[in-house]
Amino acid sequence: FNPPGDRPLTLAGLRGRVVLVDFWTYTCINCIRTLPYLEAWDAKYARKGLTIVGVESPEFPFEKDAGNVANAIRQFGIRYPVVQDNNLATWNAWANQYWPADYLVDKTGQVRYTTFGEGDYTTTESAIRALLVAAGARQLGGGARAHGAIIPSSQATPETYLGTARAMGWIGGEPRFGTDTYAAPGYGLALNDFAYGGTWTIGNQQALAGAGATIAAEIQAKHVYIVLSPPAHGSGHVAVSVDGHPTTTLDVTQQRLYTVASFPSDSQHAIKLRFSPGTSGYSFTFG
Repeated sequence: FNPPGDRPLTLAGLRGRVVLVDFWTYTCINCIRTLPYLEAWDAKYARKGLTIVGVESPEFPFEKDAGNVANAIRQFGIRYPVVQDNNLATWNAWANQYWPADYLVDKTGQVRYTTFGEGDYTTTESAIRALLVAAGARQLGGGARAHGAIIPSSQATPETYLGTARAMGWIGGEPRFGTDTYAAPGYGLALNDFAYGGTWTIGNQQALAGAGATIAAEIQAKHVYIVLSPPAHGSGHVAVSVDGHPTTTLDVTQQRLYTVASFPSDSQHAIKLRFSPGTSGYSFTFG
C-alpha cells in the first residue's frame, strides 16, 4: 500500500536513504497510539531522506484481509508505504517479537537503533535525525510535532483476550473452549476481573456471542477499547453500561478496534457489555 510511484519497494532499492521499519497491526491500541508520531516523522523528514515502511503483521485472522488493512490505512491517514505480512515472513526474518517494534536502518543498510512498545519518541527522533545528517541531510530545522497523540495511563487494567489462548482475569478460570452458557455473577467484581454471561462459542482467539451474551468487568483506565467483528451477514450491536447506567451502543460494522468508554481521568468503573447474537469479540485493551 502507498508505494511511491506505484512501484514495489525493496530494502536494496532504498540504499542511501534512512529507513524506519515499523511492525504494527491495525487493531493494536499500542500501535495506534504510535501512529501520530510516525506520521509526523514522515511529513517532516521524507524529503530529507527518511522512508518509513509499515509492516502490518496480523494478530487476528481478519487482519489478513487486504480490504480491512486498506480501510485502516485510510482511516488513520497513513501516507507512508505499508506492506502486508500475512504469513509473518518479514516478522520472522527480523526475529521480531513485539507490536509495535521499530528498526532504524542507516543509508548502508545497517540496523542502528531499535525500540519496542510505546514511548521513547524523543530518543527515536534524535536517532532518525542523526542518521539523516550522516547520510548528508542538511537544515533539518526543529523537531516534528505529533497531532492527536494520546498518553496512556500507567495504572490501567492489563490487556486481556476473550478467547482461550491468552485469557487473563476471568473469574472461575479461563473461558471454556466450545459453546457453553455462563452464569453472570450476582455480585460486584474485584478490580481487573472479567466475567461472561449468557451463551458463547469460544475459540482460541474469538468469542462468538449467542443468546443473552454479556461481559462484565471491573476496570481501571481512562480509555477502554475492545476488538470486535460483526456477524457474517449484516451488522452487530454491543450495548454499553458504565457503573450501572447505559451510556452508548456500539454499531459493529467492521472488524476493528472500538472505543467502549472514555473518562476525564484514570479511574475505576464497572463495565457491562450486552452483545447481539453473531457479534464476535477478541480482546480488551486499556489506556
